[in-house]
Amino acid sequence: MKRTGISLALILLVSLTTLTASAQVQVFVPGNTSGGFGNPIDMTVPFVPAITVSGPSTITVTYISGTIPDGGVVNAGPNGVPWNTDGAQSPLQESHGLTYPKIDNLDCLVGIFVPAATVNRPGFSPVDGTKNLAKVGIKPSALFFIGESKTLTVNLPGTLYLGINDWIVGDNGGGFTVEVSTSEK
Repeated sequence: MKRTGISLALILLVSLTTLTASAQVQVFVPGNTSGGFGNPIDMTVPFVPAITVSGPSTITVTYISGTIPDGGVVNAGPNGVPWNTDGAQSPLQESHGLTYPKIDNLDCLVGIFVPAATVNRPGFSPVDGTKNLAKVGIKPSALFFIGESKTLTVNLPGTLYLGINDWIVGDNGGGFTVEVSTSEK
């Protein structure tokens, strides 16, 4: 009996040390959700909070459905479409401090993970923090391409925000529905 009790205690201890918390949500990202990123901009619609984690986690974003009709000219899926920028700067270009005459991902799904220390500051808004759109915003350098799917590992508590890679969004419609899941250790 003693041996069985020790074995059960050991199994319980191993189980508790490998216990993970997980969550799964569906999120809709409207086609005009630019966060004020890119140059020039016509309007600012804050990025959408997708999921918040309390510590080190793996986060996966998976496209489910939707398109973005843009100005009656294109109808983009989550990977975006090729586009001549005519000297403008897309949000992903702004993240690298570059401007190209043509991009491959207009209206694609993009994201940014914002640490809880920033999200919890008074005056925070999930918009471009370099343009005085909010007291506390987001630095463009942390934006990344998601497209149809992306898995990322984060080491801090914080929130994943989602948006669209477009700088003129007043003529956009539609949006993307995505599934966001997380596994925390």
